[in-house]
Amino acid sequence: MSDAKSTRQNLNQFLGDYCRAFRPHNMPAMADFFNVPVTMISGGRANTLSTEEQLTNSLQIVMNGLVTQGFDHSEIDEVHIHPLSAKTALLSAIFSRLKTDGSLLQKIGATYTVIDSGEGYKIATLVAHDTDGLVKEA
Repeated sequence: MSDAKSTRQNLNQFLGDYCRAFRPHNMPAMADFFNVPVTMISGGRANTLSTEEQLTNSLQIVMNGLVTQGFDHSEIDEVHIHPLSAKTALLSAIFSRLKTDGSLLQKIGATYTVIDSGEGYKIATLVAHDTDGLVKEA
C-alpha cells in the first residue's frame, strides 16, 4: 500500500474513531482526540483552549447543550481528506447528529486541522460551519 493511501486510511479511521467517541458521558475519550492547546472556531468566535481542563469544560458545555435537545450520537455523512504534509492534514466533514430515537437532530459541517505529534493524530483546530462550507477536493 502506498504511503499516501495509508495516510488517507489512517486519517479516515481517526475521524471515524472521534465521531464514535463524541457521545454523552464520554468526555475523557473525546478529549484524547485533541492537541492542547487547541483552537475552536464556531459562530464567528475563536477560542483557544490552553489546558486539558479548559478543553474538557468546553466539550462538556457543548455536549450538555446537545443532550438537552435529545442528542445521542453522530454519524459521518461525507468526508474530504487533504494531507498537507507528512504530519499535518485538513479533514472536512458533514455529520448527522442523531437523537436517542434515531431521528435527525441536525446536520453540521466541521473542518479540522490535525497533526501527528508522534502519538497519533490529534485535532489542533476545529472550525464548525454550515454543511455548504465543506472543503472539497479540487
